[in-house]
Amino acid sequence: GLEQLKKRLASHKKKTESEVDRLLEINGRKIQLKARQRAPKDLGGLGQSIHVEFPKRQAVISANVFYAPYQEFGTGGEVSIPKGFEELAKVFHTGNGRINIRPQPFLIPSYEEGKVQFMKDLKKYLDEVRW
Repeated sequence: GLEQLKKRLASHKKKTESEVDRLLEINGRKIQLKARQRAPKDLGGLGQSIHVEFPKRQAVISANVFYAPYQEFGTGGEVSIPKGFEELAKVFHTGNGRINIRPQPFLIPSYEEGKVQFMKDLKKYLDEVRW
């Protein structure tokens, strides 16, 4: 009865959490790889600075060089901020506007693609689960 149902739900919760973690790791590493491939090569260290970490139920991808946001969003009159990233980008949108670097997005496009794939993978898993 009820106790069996509780056990089954608890078992599914653990399996689902484990699968979510697995999908986050797979897709997080794909995002990292794509971002490294897209990163401008003329500066060298940018691609190598892109790392991924997996705190609980998350994939955190970051570029750990000071100039990464300027490459991602551009500077001066060349700034381009994708919709939905205004709060993140405004921290870096400063200066006198005399230096114009065109944006060379590498992280956000990789994230957007990875997010779509993660959701497809998660939906496929949930559709296959026998509740």
